[in-house]
Amino acid sequence: MSDTPRTDADIFIASGGQRVATLQLTKQMEAELAVARKGLEAVASLMDESQGVGGLHMNGDFAPWSELRTGGRFEEWLVAFDDALNAARGSNISREPRGSAPGAA
Repeated sequence: MSDTPRTDADIFIASGGQRVATLQLTKQMEAELAVARKGLEAVASLMDESQGVGGLHMNGDFAPWSELRTGGRFEEWLVAFDDALNAARGSNISREPRGSAPGAA
């Protein structure tokens, strides 16, 4: 390390690389969040268009979504899904309009 004091310009130049790396990481995380949000919305849409899951309990019985989602008798199956969906829907990062079909332009 040099004994020469660092100037404001030196500090600014040195931190510039860190800012670029932070911006790149932020863009990457936003892209990953958009993909995750799209996947969550696709599953939510599928669930909205169906009644539940047949044969889930390995006994042939039908399991309605209301029993599998948060507040239902078997909520442990999908409470994490509901938490993730609610977090994605509450995020401030720009996203596709809700209700758009998966793959729609």
